[in-house]
Amino acid sequence: MTNEPVIIVGAGVGGLSTAIHLAAAGLPVRIYEKSPVPGGKIHEVAAGDTAVDAGPTVFTMRWVFEELFAAADRSLEDYLTTRPAGLLARHAWLDDATLDLFADRQASVEAIGDFAGPREAAAFIAFSEDAARIYGTLKDTFIAASRPSVFELTRRIGFSNVNRLRGIKPFSKMWDALAGHFEDPRLCQLFGRYATYCGSSPYQAPATLMLVAHVEGEGVWLVDGGMISIADALASCARDLGVETVFDEDIREITCSGG
Repeated sequence: MTNEPVIIVGAGVGGLSTAIHLAAAGLPVRIYEKSPVPGGKIHEVAAGDTAVDAGPTVFTMRWVFEELFAAADRSLEDYLTTRPAGLLARHAWLDDATLDLFADRQASVEAIGDFAGPREAAAFIAFSEDAARIYGTLKDTFIAASRPSVFELTRRIGFSNVNRLRGIKPFSKMWDALAGHFEDPRLCQLFGRYATYCGSSPYQAPATLMLVAHVEGEGVWLVDGGMISIADALASCARDLGVETVFDEDIREITCSGG
């Protein structure tokens, strides 16, 4: 085995996670990062004397990070302090109407009932069950799978299992699916925001993204020190594993030689 390090360009979450996996497997790793700090999209901006999260703002799917640290014989809790959020989100409209959603689904059902009536509360239950089914189908076959692709997803679910494939709603627009659940346009607007998490429009994105509702329902975590602490935790773990990180190094070109 060569002693030359594996080179990773970028100390964002993807680069740091890759470095941790490789270093845990015994490989020497070096990261080049153009910024003076790790994080990539996770970063802060100054607002007066206060640092404000300017990238991702929601910490969900905690199990992904727990598995990453466990693969390196480390514990996430040793590097990051988090607390489960009881209040998931607060929504407000120009007419002074407000709606809170909670980690306790029944509390959300009651809040929606007070906000938009019993019909919409029942619709939320059906919507949540739909989102859970989509997530259940995709968690192991796509989200947590190695090298996910449409072909591999189909193979893992089973080429003959057409109904299960159809159930992830890949050909339905998210807005249309939401309108099929809710009559109140404010609720369509509210849940349509899940498409924006990946920069998409609910009018164009597949209804598959409704699964985000289930992800948030499984838990949103508040991170002590802000979201930048996630990047710091990953960087610290990588450093403890012997990963070398070179900051302020902007890689413009990668050249290959040899066979």
